[in-house]
Amino acid sequence: MAAVGVVRPSAAAEINLSGTGTFKPPSAEQLASLPADLAFTRADLASGQWSFVVRYEDRTSDADSDPYAGRYLGAIRAFRLTVGSTTIEMPVDQAELSVSDGGFGSPHRESIRLEAKSLAPYGALRVGWIQLNQRSRSDDLRGAVGALSSDAMPAPSTIANFAASSPFDRFLQLRIDRPGEARPLLYLSSSRVSVAVDSAVAR
Repeated sequence: MAAVGVVRPSAAAEINLSGTGTFKPPSAEQLASLPADLAFTRADLASGQWSFVVRYEDRTSDADSDPYAGRYLGAIRAFRLTVGSTTIEMPVDQAELSVSDGGFGSPHRESIRLEAKSLAPYGALRVGWIQLNQRSRSDDLRGAVGALSSDAMPAPSTIANFAASSPFDRFLQLRIDRPGEARPLLYLSSSRVSVAVDSAVAR
C-alpha cells in the first residue's frame, strides 16, 4: 500500500482519501440468490473490483467524553463507494470518523474507522475503511505506548494507512443485513486495497 502525505494546514481543511482494490467475488450460487433491487448488480459483484472516496474535515471536534476514544461526528462530508461500474453515495448524516487509542472499553486495541450506513428496501447497507492495531488482552495500548499517542484526529497519511498489527487488520468492508436475520444478505471484505491522500483544500 502507498500513501501520499500532505502538510496539515493551521486552518481547517477538507481532506480527500481514495482507495482502490479487489475482493473475492461471491459464488455463482450466492449471486443468484441476491434480490434484484440490490444497490449493485450481479455483474458488479462478480467483477471483484471496488473503490471508495471519502472527503472529511480535519478540524472537527471530538464528541466522545472517553479520553481514549474520539468520535468526529459531522467530519465526513462525502462517502462514495463504487463496486464494478456502479457508484453509490452514502448519506453523510449516517457517516462517522472514529479513533480509538485503546478507548471504547478495549485497552488492548487501537483503531481508525471511516464508516457509513444506509437503509434501503433490501436491508441495511454498511460500508467501512477499518484499520486495527491490536495486541493480547494483557497489553494496554492507551497513551504513547501504542501506535497512537491520543484519541486526537490523526494525520491524513495515518488515516489512509494506519500502522495496523497485521496486513489483514486493514480492510474495506461492505455488509448488507436484512431485518430480523442473523446472517448478512451480503458480506464483502478485503485487505487488497491501496489507499492514498489525494488532496487537502483549506477552508
